[in-house]
Amino acid sequence: MVNAVDQTVAEVDIAVALQRYTDVDVTVIAWFTAEGFYGDELVDVIDLDAPDTRTGIDYRTLSAANEVVRDSDIVQTTHNHSGAYAKLLARYHGVPSVSREGNTRDGFPMLGLVANGLTNPLAARVVCNSRAVHDSFRGWENRILDSDKIEYIPNGVDIDAIDSSEEMEWCLDDAVNIGADSLLVGTVGSLTEQKNQATLIRGVSRARDRGAEMELVIVGDGPLRETLSKTARSEGIADSVHFPGRLDRERVYHVLHELDVYAMPSLWEGFSMAAIEAAASGTACVFSDIGPFVEAYEDVAMFHDPTDVDSLADVLCQLSGDADRRARLGAAGRSLVERNYTLEAVARQYRDLYEAIR
Repeated sequence: MVNAVDQTVAEVDIAVALQRYTDVDVTVIAWFTAEGFYGDELVDVIDLDAPDTRTGIDYRTLSAANEVVRDSDIVQTTHNHSGAYAKLLARYHGVPSVSREGNTRDGFPMLGLVANGLTNPLAARVVCNSRAVHDSFRGWENRILDSDKIEYIPNGVDIDAIDSSEEMEWCLDDAVNIGADSLLVGTVGSLTEQKNQATLIRGVSRARDRGAEMELVIVGDGPLRETLSKTARSEGIADSVHFPGRLDRERVYHVLHELDVYAMPSLWEGFSMAAIEAAASGTACVFSDIGPFVEAYEDVAMFHDPTDVDSLADVLCQLSGDADRRARLGAAGRSLVERNYTLEAVARQYRDLYEAIR
């Protein structure tokens, strides 16, 4: 059960992997809207089409959700709104539920935080995709939640899909004009405060001031699109900062192969799908030194203070002049993903969890 379905929702990747690699039969329920996603031909998708109101529910939505939950063996949730309703319905019908926690509490609105926190004790398990996510739980959440219910299962990626995208005919130059001789730095994500792309623009600008030839690609869309364009103009590097917009997943994966450095200066994260996809592509990664990144990538990436532009510029300059180091970091990141973060491995962990709580 998710608020909405599209190709960026990690929960649908898990659903597809469960269907592909285990004996679990999965139905994805979208509370508000459902768009296509990679592998959607493998799973059933139900769009409840809930009303866009303050409560986000009416009798028709509740009746449809009730029917699906009643007929399920396990209900898994990930978003605060739909998750709160689903956990209540699951408890009413005696169906075990799993609440998947995919982000730290930093970006939660108060109403969502309260709804999620108050209904989590109803779940058979609460699965955090990193320890940093659990560490962000408010004190009152931990007091009402049995610690024995907490599990840790990371996100995973489809390595085959990432590898196959490298051979597609489309390339980044089809969308934006990239200088042939420049180091190419890139990032993927919603253009929001959380992703902190303004610091990345300024970091690239400082690195260029120190003589590093580099250009920046920011893939995605969001409310800060125009603000980030203004930042690039004010830094005097508008011609070297490219905004190709939101790309489909195959093109995103191809862009990752084209980059020399993947950078993600996020202010907070849970267990970022974009970061693990970048590592899987074999591209050298630079992350902010927040807990979820350091916890997962301590030995395979470089880090910087997300509030310090100069520290980011230092890292970018180091990598700009050291192709061997970029290659070593890229290979180490790929190896880490192959060992720990494939979708198949993650799906089997969820399968084991379901067996334990049925």
